[in-house]
Amino acid sequence: MKLQQAIEAVLQEASGEFGVSALHLESGERAGNRQDELFQLASVFKIPILVTLMREVETGTIRLDQRVTLKEEERVPGSGVLQELDPGAVLSVKDLAMLMTIVSDNFATDMLIGMIGLEKVEAYMHELGLESVSLPHTCWQLLNRCVGMEEPRPSIAGFNEYNRREETGDFELLFDVSEPTPLNNVATPADLNKLLTLVATKQILSERSCDQILDILLRQQYNSRLPLLLPDGTKVAHKTGTVNNVVNDAGIIYLPEGKGTLVVSVLSRKIEEKQYAERKIAELAKALCEQVMGS
Repeated sequence: MKLQQAIEAVLQEASGEFGVSALHLESGERAGNRQDELFQLASVFKIPILVTLMREVETGTIRLDQRVTLKEEERVPGSGVLQELDPGAVLSVKDLAMLMTIVSDNFATDMLIGMIGLEKVEAYMHELGLESVSLPHTCWQLLNRCVGMEEPRPSIAGFNEYNRREETGDFELLFDVSEPTPLNNVATPADLNKLLTLVATKQILSERSCDQILDILLRQQYNSRLPLLLPDGTKVAHKTGTVNNVVNDAGIIYLPEGKGTLVVSVLSRKIEEKQYAERKIAELAKALCEQVMGS
């Protein structure tokens, strides 16, 4: 296999900057591009949240079946469906984890963050040796910064003001969320791929917890990136992320014909067109898989 050559061929004349980390579990072959540089995670930061949630479940701090109630004043805009539901709707923690992951629900994510604490998520990532992971912002705080707002917590007035600014473009940016700095939600592609590898090989938490994480990631509804050009029926457990000029996807590809498992993390910046970046991510996954399948 020549995974490194596959990555270089796809990115040879690519516009924007792509950080890639790839590992074929069975052979141990690794490859990458800018894999030790920091990139904004966007909604891919929901993978560390999901992993930390399962640790909290294992320690008995949180139960997957415990119920939570949606409150209008806590709504978070952007991706997801919970913001559209009537206040008072009741969901389980597992429902929140599922929605956070498969439709990237920001409201569900921030509800889970409220239960766990971002500091605890970041600390657990560092405990695992993933020192590049920095997670200072909730979804609400990240979206605020995208429209020149700096309200630390959601409110009905803040939700409405965000939507007004987002729809009209009437705002002045105070902070660039795309900057590769620990002041943003960032990590290196290498560390992100290490986290996914630990889950895929079940080297952290219990086997049951890893299976639950993988089951949720396999139900991903946004499949226009890593899975797009792969053979029909190829299973991909992954999480996408998009904000401003950042287009990401990271996941575990289960190859057909007994060819094993590829763990691939693609983070980007300075992207001019979302569809172009999505296609590049798909081309990277296809090229890597073809190298393994042809070996």
